[in-house]
Amino acid sequence: MAPKRRQSAGGAAAAAAAAAAAEGGVGGGNLGPAYRHCFLQAMMTQQYLKESDAKKLYRQITSAADDANYFHFVADVNQQLQFAQLELRRVKYLGDGEYYLGFVNREADEPSKRSVKYRGAKDGKPDTRITAYFKALLEQIATSGTAEQGLGYVSTRDALNISLAAAAAATQGEDEEAVALRQQAEEIRKLGMKEREAVLGELTMDGWLAHMPGKAGCYTLGPRTFLELGQYICGLDLPPAAEQALGAVLAR
Repeated sequence: MAPKRRQSAGGAAAAAAAAAAAEGGVGGGNLGPAYRHCFLQAMMTQQYLKESDAKKLYRQITSAADDANYFHFVADVNQQLQFAQLELRRVKYLGDGEYYLGFVNREADEPSKRSVKYRGAKDGKPDTRITAYFKALLEQIATSGTAEQGLGYVSTRDALNISLAAAAAATQGEDEEAVALRQQAEEIRKLGMKEREAVLGELTMDGWLAHMPGKAGCYTLGPRTFLELGQYICGLDLPPAAEQALGAVLAR
C-alpha cells in the first residue's frame, strides 16, 4: 500500500500556469517553457506522484483535453534537465501495481545521499544515526526471506529493534567494509526507541517505506525507494524471487 501523501501542490501549480505566458499550442506536443516550468516546479515540490495524478497535473497545467501528449511532454522536460543530471523517472511499484513519476537526481543512488532531509536539530547537518538506520532498514527489507511478489517486509517490532551489533562484532580486520559496518552499527545504537518510531513515520510519509499490503503492522519498500534507489537495491544480495521481481521493474 502506497503511503498517504501530504496535500498536493498540483492546484497551486495549475493556477500559476494559468497566469503564465505560454508559448505554443495548448494540448499540443510543442507546449511552451512556461508549462514545463510549472509542471517541473510541482514535481520538485511533491518529489513523486502516482502517474494518474501526474497526468491530472499535466491536464490542469496545460488545459489539455486528454493525455495523448503526456509522455512527449515529460520527455521534453527531461531533455531540459539532462545538463543537471536530473530527471522525471517513471517506475512500476509492486506494492500496488501502479506506475509512479518521480523527480530524481541521477548522480545520487545511496541511502546516505537520499536521507539528507533528516538533519540534526542543532547544527542542521545530516543526522548520521538516521542515515545508518535508514540504510539498515532498506537492506533488511530487500534481502528478507519474506519476499512476496518481490516485496520483502519487516514487522514494526523488528524495524524498531534493528541492530547490526552482532554482524559488526563478527567482522575482523580494518578493511573499508568492516570499518563501515562497525560505524553503522554504532550510529544505529545511538538512535533511541522514540526517535526510531518518529523516523519510521517520516520515512513512510515521505514514500521511502510503505505499509505492507495484507500484513498489518509490517513495513516494506515504498514507491520512492523504487524510483530513486533502484540501482542500490538491485546491487544487494537479494533472494531469487525478489531479484527476479525487483530487477524487472526497478529503475537502474
